[in-house]
Amino acid sequence: MVALTRIASQHSFGFVAIAFAICVVAGWLLAVLLRAAEESQGATRRRWQIGAALVAGLGVWTTHFIAMLGYRADLLLTYDGLRTSFSALTSVLAVGLPLALSASRTTLPSRVALGAASGVGIGAMHFAGMAAIEGCRQIIAMPAVVLACSVGALAMAAARGLPERLRGPSIVSVIVTLGVCGVHFISIAGVSVIPDAVSLGARSANVMLSIFTGTGAAVLFIGAILALLAARRFEAQEQAHTQILSTALHNMSNGLVFIDGQQRISLFNSRFLEQFGLKEADLQVGMPARAFLAKVSAVNAWSPVQQDQIRERITQRIRSNAPAKSEHVMQDGRILEVESRPVQGGGTVMTFDDVTSNRRAQQQISHMAFHDPLTGLANRRGLTMRMEAARPDDNSCHLLLIDLDRFKPVNDTFGHAVGDQLLVQVAGRLRAVLCEDDFVARIGGDELAVLLRADADEAMNTADGIVSTLGIPFLVNDIILSIGCSIGICGMHEANSAELFMQQTDIALYEAKRQGRGLAVRYRAGMMEAVNERNCLERDMRGALSRGEFHLVYQPLVSLKTNLVIGYEALIRWDHPVLGSISPGRFIPLAEETGQIVAIGEWILREACREAASWAGGLQISVNVSPVQLRSPLLMAHVTNALAASGLAPNRLEVELTETAMVEDGPIIAHMLSSLRAMGLRVAMDDFGTGFSSLAHLRDFPLDRIKIDRSFVSRAETDPNSLAVLTAIVQLGRALHIPTLAEGIETPSQLTLLREVGCDAVQGYLLGQPARTVGGPLAGPIGGQAQEKSAA
Repeated sequence: MVALTRIASQHSFGFVAIAFAICVVAGWLLAVLLRAAEESQGATRRRWQIGAALVAGLGVWTTHFIAMLGYRADLLLTYDGLRTSFSALTSVLAVGLPLALSASRTTLPSRVALGAASGVGIGAMHFAGMAAIEGCRQIIAMPAVVLACSVGALAMAAARGLPERLRGPSIVSVIVTLGVCGVHFISIAGVSVIPDAVSLGARSANVMLSIFTGTGAAVLFIGAILALLAARRFEAQEQAHTQILSTALHNMSNGLVFIDGQQRISLFNSRFLEQFGLKEADLQVGMPARAFLAKVSAVNAWSPVQQDQIRERITQRIRSNAPAKSEHVMQDGRILEVESRPVQGGGTVMTFDDVTSNRRAQQQISHMAFHDPLTGLANRRGLTMRMEAARPDDNSCHLLLIDLDRFKPVNDTFGHAVGDQLLVQVAGRLRAVLCEDDFVARIGGDELAVLLRADADEAMNTADGIVSTLGIPFLVNDIILSIGCSIGICGMHEANSAELFMQQTDIALYEAKRQGRGLAVRYRAGMMEAVNERNCLERDMRGALSRGEFHLVYQPLVSLKTNLVIGYEALIRWDHPVLGSISPGRFIPLAEETGQIVAIGEWILREACREAASWAGGLQISVNVSPVQLRSPLLMAHVTNALAASGLAPNRLEVELTETAMVEDGPIIAHMLSSLRAMGLRVAMDDFGTGFSSLAHLRDFPLDRIKIDRSFVSRAETDPNSLAVLTAIVQLGRALHIPTLAEGIETPSQLTLLREVGCDAVQGYLLGQPARTVGGPLAGPIGGQAQEKSAA
């Protein structure tokens, strides 16, 4: 108290007040300049730092010397000009420079240390200014010096260590003023001044000092006004930027929350509140992350386990220096994509994007890529992936390939809409009869596949069940449809790849269809080789005609009334350069499947007519015609060209076709046969009694001969039923005035039997074997094994 009284008595209140005001203005201006330097970069920051250093140095210096002008009015003190100037430089370097440097430091300890250094610099400036006093001796108490420097260091360290929200110009100005004034007056209290003889130049020196300090004060006030204007401008810009940032933040399509390094909520937007069903009052800036998580968990009904998992995840992301991304499924099914990015200085920014519609669209696209849109079953791609995922040596994995029989007529007759509904019902039946673990796919128009977890016997039983199930008629739009199916079966252990697995099963399916459809056939060893052989045979057959490998042989047809040859049947043979003679029963069905029979049939017609034209006595030539030829629009042209080229009379040419061929596409075949008869040709039904035999066929189709199949002839002597059928056919032909001809006569007893039942003509090895030339007497009663005859 005594010290305060002594200090008050030694100072002029007016000068102290002015010094205090100058110090407040300097402190406020310093805070503005330091904030501007902190928010700038590069050369701009350096300019702000230079200004802060000058303001701090001159502000402390001016405050000190104006206060000194009012010190010890009873003494006329003088100041050395050089030392006074040096004290100003000391103030700029010791006080201003550390403060300016602190603006470019990002860590709190470094800013506090530089602030404390500037506080010590205030003490250094004070004693440098006191050293400029002349005309007296000074006694300085060191405890006062230490205390003054400590107060200055603490005050300036506090000014530079304030939190961001408290670092405003007003608070900084107060702390700086307290520090500067504390250093000055504590130091003055520890100094004793003993006057010497007064110098004559003292008054003029004091006047110059007053002008100098007055100029410094004016500079500070003008700078303060300019800084105030700049600060207002910066504040307006900051408010505009803040408003823009706030608008952008709260209008983001993504939710956003910023959790700082101390795990407190520093920022969040409206979209985040919407995504998690929160209200604005539920969250506050600065609340701990634990309280924030508890609030979000309560609103969204998260379990304690979920809370712990999410808390751990947030902690890891705050500690991590790398961005992270994950997905979170909400209780209502929404899917949020959570992305976190670390922030310099600690903490993480987390964004929440609602990707529910995108994920559902991706799921739909993925489903479409691997599923059939009509039936909902998997498609070929999905089946391939499933097969590739299975173990090649799995004995319990079997593939069933299903081909719907008679499906094409449904589309052709009732339209594709009915066909589509039929496929949907087929898929439904398959799901009903199969187990939940069985994999069903639609791999083509009317082709389906089933991948089973079953052994060989179970797979065959399942296939038989599917055949029975799909054999039951379907009801579509009040239309009863009967289709059926054929199935090929193969075990995965029989193939070493998914491609071979599918190929072998497809071969088994082909065999099922070849055997008559409505069957399930298992792949057996050798089927693949048979297919390869068939493919090679097909390839060789394409060039056989041009290479002249085909030739015709002729077998006589004999009348039982006259015992004379009435004609010959033309039969085709193939002499393969490597395989030798190939039976027609082996290559004719293949030619029919591939369509090559049309070209081969044309060649047979031309060759047979050319050969028959050279025969004397008007002998007939009989040529087998395939169902494929009968359906071809080229048949009439081929017949006409063959007759024209050879000059053969039309009534000497007889075409043979099977009863099965007549039943297929009946109206078309009937029209074709009528056209052929109109040209003068004869028409014979071959192999009568073995196909879809019906008396209506004899009534509806124009025929000139009925050929009785060899199976009835061979068994007629020992089988009463075969004899009865044979006799009935002969009698039926006689009643309809259609001549009959029996095939496969190999023994005299068979010939005698046919004479007795009244057959008109016969054909067989007993009467003559097929030969490349015709003529000569009939063969005697010879035996021998009959070879299978098949001709085109």
